[in-house]
Amino acid sequence: MKFSIKNQVALGFAASLAALLCLGCISYRTITELIQTQDMVAHTHEVIATLESGLATMTDAETAQRGYLLTGDEQFANDSVKAQRLIEGWKNRLRRLVADNPTQQQRLAELEPLITRRLELLNDRIQLRREQGLETVMKLVSTREGKKLMDQIVQKIGDMRDAENELLKSREQAARNISRQSIAIIFVGGLFACVAGGFAFWMIRQNLKAREMAEDELQKSRSQLQSILDNAPAVVFIKDRKGKYLFVNRLFTQVTGKTREEIEGRTVEELFPRETAAAAREHERKILETGNPQQFEEVVNYPDGPHTHLAVKFPLRDASGKIYATSGISADISVRKRAEQERDRFFTLTRDLLCIAGFDGYFKRTNPAWETTFGYSNEEMVSQPFIDFVHPDDRERTVAEGAKLAAGDETVSFENRYRCKDGSYRWLLWNARPIVEQKLIYCSARDVTERKMNEEEIQKLNFGIQQRAAQLEIANKELEAFSYSVSHDLRAPLRHIDGFVGLLDKQARVKLDDNGKRYLEVIAKAARQMGMLIDDLLVFSRMGRAELSQQKVDMNNLVEEVVNTQKAELNGRHVEWKIASLPTVQADPSMLRQVLVNLVSNAVKYSRPRDPAVIEIGCQSETPLEFLFYVRDNGVGFDMQYANKLFGVFQRLHHADEFEGTGIGLANVRRIIHRHGGRTWAEGQVDQGATFFYTLPKQSSAMSPAQ
Repeated sequence: MKFSIKNQVALGFAASLAALLCLGCISYRTITELIQTQDMVAHTHEVIATLESGLATMTDAETAQRGYLLTGDEQFANDSVKAQRLIEGWKNRLRRLVADNPTQQQRLAELEPLITRRLELLNDRIQLRREQGLETVMKLVSTREGKKLMDQIVQKIGDMRDAENELLKSREQAARNISRQSIAIIFVGGLFACVAGGFAFWMIRQNLKAREMAEDELQKSRSQLQSILDNAPAVVFIKDRKGKYLFVNRLFTQVTGKTREEIEGRTVEELFPRETAAAAREHERKILETGNPQQFEEVVNYPDGPHTHLAVKFPLRDASGKIYATSGISADISVRKRAEQERDRFFTLTRDLLCIAGFDGYFKRTNPAWETTFGYSNEEMVSQPFIDFVHPDDRERTVAEGAKLAAGDETVSFENRYRCKDGSYRWLLWNARPIVEQKLIYCSARDVTERKMNEEEIQKLNFGIQQRAAQLEIANKELEAFSYSVSHDLRAPLRHIDGFVGLLDKQARVKLDDNGKRYLEVIAKAARQMGMLIDDLLVFSRMGRAELSQQKVDMNNLVEEVVNTQKAELNGRHVEWKIASLPTVQADPSMLRQVLVNLVSNAVKYSRPRDPAVIEIGCQSETPLEFLFYVRDNGVGFDMQYANKLFGVFQRLHHADEFEGTGIGLANVRRIIHRHGGRTWAEGQVDQGATFFYTLPKQSSAMSPAQ
């Protein structure tokens, strides 16, 4: 009997279906058995874990009781009670788990009295420890009754665990057997189903091979076309002559928010608003009438708002050349349009001078800033070579820079002058980059005329400052030389005055009355004061001319040396010295010694009315850049409104008959510290003492004598 194709297919699939049904039934039964076996395996694991936890809990109770017996700490007794409470729950859980195993139930029945007796024994001994103490209870412990009970409990739990382990092995073996059986049944049944299905497929394949090949080729072509159109970054559609959609691609459905089923077979009037439909119909009419493509921009309403599209619509013709449909391709150019608008907006609104120039030497486009700056319109700028606007003195450099750009190099910070419409010139600072393929140069320029004028003015000012500095340096040197010369030349006349006053005192003292003797004393004292003043002036002058010899100076040693010198001149005065630990600095040691001598001697002098006088020397604070030193006394102090006079030459805030001095010492201090790159100042109150501060840089910043 010859079967038709339909009967052959039905027979093959019936055999496959029967095989699959049998396979399903058998698989269901074996899988059910496997699940049950796995449940029993899990149950056995749970019993074993419960036995282990019970033994651990008993051990915890016994350990806590032993701790209490040894220490009497109630926390151990509480821990033992907590563990005992857990034992009751454990026995109930174990009883439920072995309810299906009579043998294990019997073992559990034998185990429970032992546990109960062991717990009672634990509690009795805890109570005995509370009432009678450690010695009594240790005698009972030595009987080892508790250990014997615990050994029996461990043995019983071990027997139950061993039984469960044996049961576990048998159940796991059963599970493996069922698994192998299931795999074999599924493999055989599946193989049979595959053979039956393969046979049916082979019969169908033999009868439909030619047809399948043709359909395969057609489907392949359709799939390729569909894939290309669906993945194209543009909206694609095809309409018949009546305007009904025959095909739309994936992007079309995404843009409209409709499925292919909702679109295909419908007209534009059924899908879109009236204005959109009317514009589409007009394009179709022109295409059908002229047979020519149409290109235009259109606004398409997306779900997120309107987008601009560049559309091309064209006719589709059959083999005879007759138009049977129209098609369209529409690409979203919204991003490009926005970019163009932003570029144009930036080009228009920026205050910088932007332009596009060609390799031919002409501007192609300039922004409005050019007209604002130079007065020329864009039409005027692009109508003549840009070199015509350049200052004649800058044209050669500009041409050379243009040649570099034409060769592909960039221009960074190139300056030249451009002519304004009124005939004046302004300086421009250029940055430019060429696009060699397009023979274009994109340029930005900034008007730096004001900066150039400021630079010229600064150069003039700098030149004037340099000249003034040179004049000051010359005057300073002349002043130093004059001061030194005057001070040096005055010493000889003063020595003569002092000498002749001494001779006159020896020879004529008996002949002079009291006024004459007083006159001689005044002359001698004035000569000595003048000598001291000249000496101080010479020191002051030398300090301005001497070169610094900087080295590491231990301030602790230097202060100790200066203070010891001052102590030798105190003449029995009571002075309390407070000297802090001081850092090591980089300075000229001899000059720095002079600073300390002047400051410390001032502190000693102006604290003379105090008993005791307190003089403090220290380093008050330390900044990252400099050390801050101070010398403080509890002397007569000064009025802060005159603080600016302290460091001036010949400036004194006290009368000479109160405190001796020439008024040069603090001026010398300031000059020396200034030479080292430091600062000086003072703080004080009348009758409240004074503090003199000076700083020294951590890094050497010494000034030359000319400075």
